[in-house]
Amino acid sequence: MSAIKNNMKWILLSLISCLSGLYVPAQVVPTMEDSLGMIRHQDDSMIRAYRSATNEMMANHSARAMGRYWMPDYTRMSGSGVVTIGKDNAVAEWTKLFIDQPTISYIRTTDSVEVSENGNYAWESGKWIGINTKSKGGNYAAQWVKKDNIWKIQSEFFITLSTY
Repeated sequence: MSAIKNNMKWILLSLISCLSGLYVPAQVVPTMEDSLGMIRHQDDSMIRAYRSATNEMMANHSARAMGRYWMPDYTRMSGSGVVTIGKDNAVAEWTKLFIDQPTISYIRTTDSVEVSENGNYAWESGKWIGINTKSKGGNYAAQWVKKDNIWKIQSEFFITLSTY
């Protein structure tokens, strides 16, 4: 009897939905795969926007603001092979560089972002150019981690391919 009631309830709700214009054909209801694709696209867009924001912060010599996008144990290998471990150390190094070389800047341009299946990690790769530096540019890669629904950089690796 309860199965018949549930079936009748479903039929009644379907009829009401159809009559009120709320009917959604099955082919337009997103699948789980579609939903994951939309989330990954949003993650890709967010990482690209964050990269753009860090480029602007770098142009403005805002090392502390750049640090907001780094995990506490952030690691960076510069184009010359120097390794920096820790967000605070990286902020201090950038601050000193901006004081010592007031016209220096870098621009990173994202070529691709690949988000992991579980949606918690991402791989970004692209090209970088140096402005008023001894290095003209090269390639880079970054590992992003999503924590509390916020993307932050875990590590970055830069390789210099061209010098002045």
